[in-house]
Amino acid sequence: MTDSPAGDVEIRGYRLTPVYGRVPAGVRDEIVGMWLAAGALSSDEAKRRVDEVVIAIRSPSGALAGVNTVYVQDVPGGAGPFYFYRTFVRPADRGVPGLTTAAFKAAVALLRGHPHPRQPRGVVVIVENAKLARRGAVARMKRVGLHLVGRDAQGHDVWCLRFDGTVPVAPAGLLKPA
Repeated sequence: MTDSPAGDVEIRGYRLTPVYGRVPAGVRDEIVGMWLAAGALSSDEAKRRVDEVVIAIRSPSGALAGVNTVYVQDVPGGAGPFYFYRTFVRPADRGVPGLTTAAFKAAVALLRGHPHPRQPRGVVVIVENAKLARRGAVARMKRVGLHLVGRDAQGHDVWCLRFDGTVPVAPAGLLKPA
């Protein structure tokens, strides 16, 4: 993995570009088109969510391969605001070793220093993909600083990383970790 002077990160020929708060118009159209082509989001939701993109991921050919997004929300139980993190990678580009981990790390690095008016305290990841419950995926999440804090009402694992480095406490309303 290498960093470029522009803040881009390169891994296995893929380029990860920070775009949070400044997604260029042409890239916005590409992102919306990618989500629509994959059937991942409705047109209205894709247009709304494009403002939440943190990192744009480009394949070795230069095509948009994926993005990660965040939205700020208060964590139940008075823990304050956190970034809630999501990732989408086109099916053709899934399975590239280290790609989503690098995208997560790049997003956290950017968000940690981002002057958001609500001053989020960290990142929350709600894992809906059952493949991420596998031992290797769980180990990767722990290596990047995430801590399993519980399960939500739908039974999805909830992971958290606090920017101050402290271990998060499960907020009220979450089920205990399995």
